[in-house]
Amino acid sequence: MNEPPAARAPIFVCGMGRSGTTWISRALGQSPELTYIQEAWLVRKLDELAAWFETLHDEWTGFTPWRHSGIDRSVFVDSLARCYRELLDRAAQGNRFVEKTPEWNALHLGFLQEMFPDAYYVLVYRDGRNSVASQEVKNHNERKSFDFATACRRWAGAMDAFSASRKRRPERRLTLIRYEDLIEDFDASFRELCAFAEIEPFHAVPHRPNSSFAEADGPADFNNRWQAWSPEKRRTFKQDAGRQLVEWGYVPSNDVW
Repeated sequence: MNEPPAARAPIFVCGMGRSGTTWISRALGQSPELTYIQEAWLVRKLDELAAWFETLHDEWTGFTPWRHSGIDRSVFVDSLARCYRELLDRAAQGNRFVEKTPEWNALHLGFLQEMFPDAYYVLVYRDGRNSVASQEVKNHNERKSFDFATACRRWAGAMDAFSASRKRRPERRLTLIRYEDLIEDFDASFRELCAFAEIEPFHAVPHRPNSSFAEADGPADFNNRWQAWSPEKRRTFKQDAGRQLVEWGYVPSNDVW
């Protein structure tokens, strides 16, 4: 079966919070060829539903019609994908859409690709120490609870999901963008992104990167926020996410940070 043309293939932006997903998605949404529909917040629930269906299919065989009628996980996921795609298309009023749900798209990337194998995936990542530091301050400013160790593990889990995705996806439908490269040269990174998405190149007006830090905290240096951490926090991050930090090139394996 032929792949759908790029003019119809959706674009999913995947990344953890405070890693540039909004920055990228808003910029892409300035293209007349695309509609940025913001955050759907459904993929985790759909993944859970697919897992529940597997239980019904494999274990509840005496009570459900699924196994003996030939309806397996692949059929069920295909049905979910058609429904979800219809909803997303409606949100975009039938246009080619860009969707990003921070954390959920990244942590459930395998399932998202199972539903939409022909979509384009933009994986945005950032030094996990700065991502976690920014999230912590954001939650503090909004008076929300924050579990530091959990945030470290979630960043590590997203990077493992990205690694797995790189091994199973063709390069033509998946690209990686470093947040630090956006900070250094947004225009160059965005030109490459337009070519990847197969849209006409254009000059996007970049929004200023989100920052949870007040101006009193000093200049907008987005690459050293974590350096104010206590020794305990540094040990926690290194224990829970140090391997991924090394694998993704943020520190050499023998670096003491």
